[in-house]
Amino acid sequence: MLPAFGLYTHIRANRLRSIFLMGTLFMLVYALTYAGALAAAAITRNWGLDALLYQAWLDFLTALPFVTIATLAWVAIGYLFNRQIIDAMIGGHSITRADEPKIFTMLENLCISRGIKTPRLEILETDVPNAFATGVNERQYSITLTRGLINTLNDDEIEAVIAHELTHIRNGDVQLMVIAMVIAGVVAFVSEAVFRSIGRTGWRSSRSSNSDGDGKGKG
Repeated sequence: MLPAFGLYTHIRANRLRSIFLMGTLFMLVYALTYAGALAAAAITRNWGLDALLYQAWLDFLTALPFVTIATLAWVAIGYLFNRQIIDAMIGGHSITRADEPKIFTMLENLCISRGIKTPRLEILETDVPNAFATGVNERQYSITLTRGLINTLNDDEIEAVIAHELTHIRNGDVQLMVIAMVIAGVVAFVSEAVFRSIGRTGWRSSRSSNSDGDGKGKG
């Protein structure tokens, strides 16, 4: 990937990274699925390596449609509802000009000066001074300020913070961050499902071996 030197090359680089991450997501999920199938085959069968690899491949092909559908569903949910999910987790709420006219005017003026659509403005009711931006497209972009930041900073400082968050939106940093979060969630979910499946398979195999041993002992 070419190095980024200026603003527009950074924006282009972030877009390319987003596409690359989305492509590698499925490769990671498929690799984890095959690794899980291979581990399950090794636990349940006392076969040679070639036979285990072949069995794992057959199991992988069986699981492939379900894994693909689950990954696509997760990506779709993350893409469409990332802002709602974040709001539900942190407790932020949107505000209008009537609620915070001074801050809303700051945001609107900055967006006009940069020629971009005004994102949603949200407030997080906490004393911790912080601010962040979220979203992957113009309909979802939002900037969240905490009550602690609003009460701590003066107008010029608040405007500088808003401008900083708008830069993240304009440069595509926020989009890249959300995509990375979605990928991390998918990989964590698939990994958990694979390890739980291996654990259940190993437990059943161990139980079956114990039952066979008991039966032989009784004979």
